[in-house]
Amino acid sequence: MKFRLSSLPHSRDTPNRESKQAILPGESGIGRLAVEGRAMLLIVASNPAIDRTLHVPTLEPGRVHRPRQVHLGAGGKGLNVARAARVLGHPCRLTGCLAGHTGALVEDLARAEGLEATWHHLAGGETRNCLLLNHEGGDATVINEPGPLLSAADWADFSARVSRMAREARTVVLAGSVPPSVDPEAYAVLCRSLARQVGRVWVDSPGAPLAALLHDPRGLSLKVNRAELSEALGCPLEDPGRLLAALRALIGAGATLAGVTLGPQGALLATADGAWRVEAPTTGLVSSVGSGDSFLAGLAVGWERDWSPPEALRLAAACGAANAETPYPAHFRSSRVQELFEACRAEPQG
Repeated sequence: MKFRLSSLPHSRDTPNRESKQAILPGESGIGRLAVEGRAMLLIVASNPAIDRTLHVPTLEPGRVHRPRQVHLGAGGKGLNVARAARVLGHPCRLTGCLAGHTGALVEDLARAEGLEATWHHLAGGETRNCLLLNHEGGDATVINEPGPLLSAADWADFSARVSRMAREARTVVLAGSVPPSVDPEAYAVLCRSLARQVGRVWVDSPGAPLAALLHDPRGLSLKVNRAELSEALGCPLEDPGRLLAALRALIGAGATLAGVTLGPQGALLATADGAWRVEAPTTGLVSSVGSGDSFLAGLAVGWERDWSPPEALRLAAACGAANAETPYPAHFRSSRVQELFEACRAEPQG
């Protein structure tokens, strides 16, 4: 089956859209969907970063390393989701909190990439830096700073901006860590409020914010990795049956969708209509940084285009695998997604 946006079968009954959809020719033969009206993905990156990627032959603690190549980019999970969605030809707009000189640099780098954004500027602090160390001995090593401190008033102002921007969107994606001073429950309140306002809200945030969301996941589409979900629930999830039961429990508690990535083992997806597993296609690993974000972008875009859950899961897996072959997050090509999509198979789970 070709990854053409006009050709995949739909298994979900879909009402007439408010917007008009038109298929346009796209790069590498992949159809792109142009949508007039409320079709934009609003991507909320509450804790963006400067991603500094260094390439070294080997990585050894306690030794001096001289990188062969240095790459500077606007980073964080939300920006990676936006990049991946752009590869798939879907319109999106970013918002996020920026602070200080590093925040200004994030804004400049994002603009240079052509990422559309309306930023929320903080009066104090500095946007974080993240260090990505690529080496020939395996997957990348990542060091993430925590981010600037926000007051309760700062967070209230940012939440109000997000709510205003959501009026122009059909779907909201909240991706990435939350600034360390933000109350996890305040983050959960924003997510639930958006679910009531917009309808489709995707969330991929680890740690205490995820734990707060799981207390009441009603109306949310959750994407996590296995380690994050295990930590939030306080129980091991290595057993496949137990993991699937956990996802179904989230659906039973009111989540619209629950997806979990498993690294080289693929991913699981559960909805009220069933559950599916996709095996990760075989690729040459360069860096897995951004693969979960690319997976989320594929899932969200597939859903926006009314693909069936297993087809959207295949697209998500293809995006995640394509990302793992590249040194920088979400810098893959649509032609490679096409190839990997055709290699992916999503199987129903009993």
